[in-house]
Amino acid sequence: MKKFLKKARWILIPVALAAIVILWVVKFESQKPEIRPADDSPFLGRELTFRASDRKSGLAEIRVEVVQAGRTIEVFSERFPAALPTYVKTLSLRPLPAGLTDGEILLRISAEDRSWNGGNTAVMERKMILDTRPPRMNIVGGPHYVNLGGAGVVSCTVDEETPVVGIQVGERFFPGFPTGENRFLVFFALSPDAPRDVSFSGAAEDPSGNRTTIVFRPVIKTVAFKQDTLSLSDKFLGDVVSYFKNIDPGLRGTDLEAFLTVNRTQRKMDYERLATLCKKTESRMLWSGAFLRLPNSKPMASFGDRRTYTYDRKVVDQQVHLGVDLASTAQCPIPAANAGRVVFADPLGIHGLTIVLDHGLGLFSMYSHLSQIDVALSQAVTRGETLGLSGSTGLAGGDHLHFAMLVHGAFVNPVEWWDAHWIRDNVELKTR
Repeated sequence: MKKFLKKARWILIPVALAAIVILWVVKFESQKPEIRPADDSPFLGRELTFRASDRKSGLAEIRVEVVQAGRTIEVFSERFPAALPTYVKTLSLRPLPAGLTDGEILLRISAEDRSWNGGNTAVMERKMILDTRPPRMNIVGGPHYVNLGGAGVVSCTVDEETPVVGIQVGERFFPGFPTGENRFLVFFALSPDAPRDVSFSGAAEDPSGNRTTIVFRPVIKTVAFKQDTLSLSDKFLGDVVSYFKNIDPGLRGTDLEAFLTVNRTQRKMDYERLATLCKKTESRMLWSGAFLRLPNSKPMASFGDRRTYTYDRKVVDQQVHLGVDLASTAQCPIPAANAGRVVFADPLGIHGLTIVLDHGLGLFSMYSHLSQIDVALSQAVTRGETLGLSGSTGLAGGDHLHFAMLVHGAFVNPVEWWDAHWIRDNVELKTR
């Protein structure tokens, strides 16, 4: 027994010492909690979001205070009944807590943990600007007009620094660009299938997150879009499917099934790619005057055409044509419609070899079905400069140019941009 107790003592003593060390390190730990605000903005507006954490003994208490004009005002405090490893909180500052006004403040957030040494306390202090007043926005001029499927341009003013200014059309927001002190120019678009009661509004948001929404209702001019029926022949399907199978060997099904996959799925993918491409644009106008139409060309299809595809006298698909098809001589030179910068020069799904120019402020022009590209990415081009040659690449039935205009990725009727009178009334008069 004595030998057993002696052996047990030599085992128990190290275990006890280890337990004491672990208890001391874990329960009497001296590491302070971490406090992180949601962002590094020096402005504080509608709400305050922060995160506190303590992975060892856990959080015991959180306190938020604001120091202004020598006074300390408690905004929030909470003590937790059990240890929390992480705590995320969003505090609403509407209405402002009693005693606070807009202006300079010192924000203080403190967090205490449950360490057995009496608790470790971390304090984060930050000088900030408390701003709870929304900016004032005004749309200049009027009345404003926009064609169904067309573009609109407005000039607006705000009374303070506002990183976000623009026009909301339905669920789509079109951002504006500064053209002077607290003045912005906004290009927006109205979809060709937009309902008559589509909502419009102006919106501005300051660095503190205060947002203003104002009433804006342009006069909508209706447009009668054409109805067109395209009968699909076996030869056309064979040619088109062969072209796309060379690009995507995984394309499966009959020629008709493969065509429908391309006409629907690939078309959607192309539009999504263009929308992403058009998110980045020059913050100044790179162009002036009316846009150039392909010289000596005949229109083959219009913007907004409702196309019904039939095969063997049965309707198999329906799509909307979002550009203008222009035919001239085979492989004719394609001029830049206006000055801009090349942001895309590559194959683009159903559009074949395609060039996209950025003209600044969210305005883009697109040239598709080309047989040859003669410009490089990022190249600056002038109005009338040759971009490439027309062709029949992509989903094209013959040699022609598919010309399109986009506003922040939304297709608009190119005919407006060829019209010097429309340019003067809708753009030039609003940028003076």
